[in-house]
Amino acid sequence: MQKLILPIVCCFLFLFSSLALQASPPDRFFVELAANDKDKTAEVVEKMIASGSKDYYPVLNGILESSIYTLAGKKENAGLVIAVSTGEEKEGKNLYRLLDIYPEAAEITDADGYPLIVSADQLEEVSISRKVRLTVQQGASDIQLYHWDAQKRKLAMKTTAATGSLQDVKKLELVLEKETDPMVKRSGREAVYQLLLLSPDKSVRLNAVQGLEENKGNDVLSVLSTAAENEKDPEVSAAIADAVSNLESRNSRIEIGQNLFTGLSLGSILILMALGLAVIYGLMGIINMAHGEFMMIGAYATFVVQGLFAAYLPSVFDYYFWLALPVSFLVAGLIGIVVEFLVIRHLYNKPLESLLATWGVSLILIQLARTIFGDLTAVKAPAFATGGFEIVPQLTLPYNRLFIIGVSLLVIVAVQLILSRTSFGLKIRAVTQNPGMSACLGVPTKKVNRYAFFMGTGIAGVAGWAITLVGNVVPDMGQTYIVDSFLVVVTGGVGKLIGTVFSGLGMGFFTKMFEPVFQAVYGKVLILVLIILFLQIKPTGLFPAKGRSED
Repeated sequence: MQKLILPIVCCFLFLFSSLALQASPPDRFFVELAANDKDKTAEVVEKMIASGSKDYYPVLNGILESSIYTLAGKKENAGLVIAVSTGEEKEGKNLYRLLDIYPEAAEITDADGYPLIVSADQLEEVSISRKVRLTVQQGASDIQLYHWDAQKRKLAMKTTAATGSLQDVKKLELVLEKETDPMVKRSGREAVYQLLLLSPDKSVRLNAVQGLEENKGNDVLSVLSTAAENEKDPEVSAAIADAVSNLESRNSRIEIGQNLFTGLSLGSILILMALGLAVIYGLMGIINMAHGEFMMIGAYATFVVQGLFAAYLPSVFDYYFWLALPVSFLVAGLIGIVVEFLVIRHLYNKPLESLLATWGVSLILIQLARTIFGDLTAVKAPAFATGGFEIVPQLTLPYNRLFIIGVSLLVIVAVQLILSRTSFGLKIRAVTQNPGMSACLGVPTKKVNRYAFFMGTGIAGVAGWAITLVGNVVPDMGQTYIVDSFLVVVTGGVGKLIGTVFSGLGMGFFTKMFEPVFQAVYGKVLILVLIILFLQIKPTGLFPAKGRSED
């Protein structure tokens, strides 16, 4: 019996040491990686690659991205993390969100379950030599199939399809089993079908052609066109030709739908701009060439609010956009009152003088904005406005443009209710139709004009707030929309809300429908010619106004 004890103990020790060796490499690898010894780092990376384990792919991707750091106080994985820049700063230091390096790139959260955000001074970068990075780069197409960024995974699948062979089909299918992003899955299926077109079996190639047509990926037409050049079998060639024809017809319909939506979005922006202009022009007879600059003021007000939240309230940063709405309205409206008091009130019923004076105000505001903010700034879109809603493959409606359309509808309803259901709206309509009689009946016309100017310029500020979702904030951004806004007001009927809505939507739709056919410049010229011809027939617009604006 005693003779058996020693062999049994040895067996247990052998099993225990084997398990320990199996469990220790990750910890040992990461400890050596965190030590920042260049020689050991190269050795560790080579061992990770040689192991063939996909559990090491997050850290290898981090090496490719130069984003491996150690976080003070973190014990798991020797403190190693993947740090991804948020694009923001706090007290002059860059901010990062953190991902685990093993066994998958899961987001690290704080005690409350929110993504953990740290500043640069809390991280120490792991130095990776160019030689090590080149070593990892050799297998980048496989490694990046498991990248934490969906766009990188999508690109890796396209690269595999373009440079791979039939042997890579199984690899892609294994990746797709765990893939959750629908766009990446579509790209992955397209990559699989593209590789299956290399099969010597005709039936496999026919199924691949059918799969590509049904998958409706973004690059399917180019893939099928390349396959058609290399295909020798007439039956497969005919199937490819049918698929290309069907997809081209579908793409034409998709393009029309996309243009209609973009036209609706552009029309919504023009409506927001023209609503305030319609109130000002219809009520006062003032040609306000500085109206676009009040939109610019609203955009810069949004930019300032964003900066204040980033500096003082980073934990609730996404809420800056909602606070910026009333700020943009009030700032633009108050500056509008100042301009009305200093300039506009002296120019009632003087169209040429008001045009020249407000053009001068426009130039002053543009130069003032350039002096304070520089030539180019940008507002970071809040989380709800990023991405889009995919109706069908290749037809996606961006959330930011859907939001602008919704804002336009709300502003239209609000202005209509103010004009039709309030005493202030009644006074505006009275002064618009007959200012002299309104004054005789005790309506304070100067005060009504001032408040109307406040409302009109405030609405332009709201337009600027909304436009930050789709473009940069620059000093002369208002010049892009001012001419189109005047055309919307004149074509719709001066002072008529319903005319502004119809004319704005029409202008947006025609602009986007003409651009693909006549190019942007010639399309704009054609629209201008059509408006001139229309005004020859109906000089008072779609919905003629009554009272002073008809005179």
